[in-house]
Amino acid sequence: MGAAVAAVDLPRPDLWRRLVPDVRRYAGTLRVPVQSEDSREIEERAGADLLHDLPRIADWIESIEGPLVLGNYVYADGATNLRLSAATDALTERLLRRRDDVALAYLATPTDVFVVPREAVEHSQERFQGRRARLLSAGVRMLSLQSLYRPGYTSGAGEPGITDSVVAQQGPNYLLAKRIHRWRATSARAAGTQVAFGVAPPTRTRSVVKNRALAAAYSGAHRFGVEVFEPATSNTLMAALLVYDLCAGIPAREHPWQDEAAHAAHGGLWRTGYDPRSVLGVAAVTGLAARH
Repeated sequence: MGAAVAAVDLPRPDLWRRLVPDVRRYAGTLRVPVQSEDSREIEERAGADLLHDLPRIADWIESIEGPLVLGNYVYADGATNLRLSAATDALTERLLRRRDDVALAYLATPTDVFVVPREAVEHSQERFQGRRARLLSAGVRMLSLQSLYRPGYTSGAGEPGITDSVVAQQGPNYLLAKRIHRWRATSARAAGTQVAFGVAPPTRTRSVVKNRALAAAYSGAHRFGVEVFEPATSNTLMAALLVYDLCAGIPAREHPWQDEAAHAAHGGLWRTGYDPRSVLGVAAVTGLAARH
């Protein structure tokens, strides 16, 4: 898109060898931290570790002139993910304290708990009450003692709903790491900072498909009206929404949940007729059967 990007990733030449050719092929400018100023190729010297080089990274980013958008897209497996989230939040706090031209950008996971608009609740309830859905699920719901095929929402007329799409297999470290992002986004927005917060769609990322149960559930999700995106599609969509938020500005809303729900790309999770967790196992079984 022609942006000027300051990129932080690990000091591993294999990572930069994949990225640098794209930079040279497309529009835009890439700025990277380097380990040394010798004559080796940039791929051999680029990178920094947020967990161990945080002060140096903070100094480097703080020295970049002009308006800055700090995009928090870090990920690692297990407890390291939580440590990374804490490190980037410390970086965020320092930049907000020392600069007045910083905007924040986050991608929220769709597998979390959200308050959703009333129109999504009504759509879900209509789907749950549909004839085909009733015939399919009523008997199974009874036999499973109401653990399967539960309705997506129980809120009354005129009220927003709460969707719980947490996937236990992703673990508590993942959920808490993403929750830190949401807390910081809400706090910063309340303090007057520009925040681009986007709920990203379910996506076949490496971290998901390497978990066999999640990969199977994603393969069967379409049976319940949930669209799982390819990584390239999600990247393009969320980049476009980021640019829109930064250029068009985000109107002031009464409640933080409305900021999170604005143009959320939830892939249908908020509008499926069933509580997502009550059909996760069914989706996994059907997805596994389809894959084999």
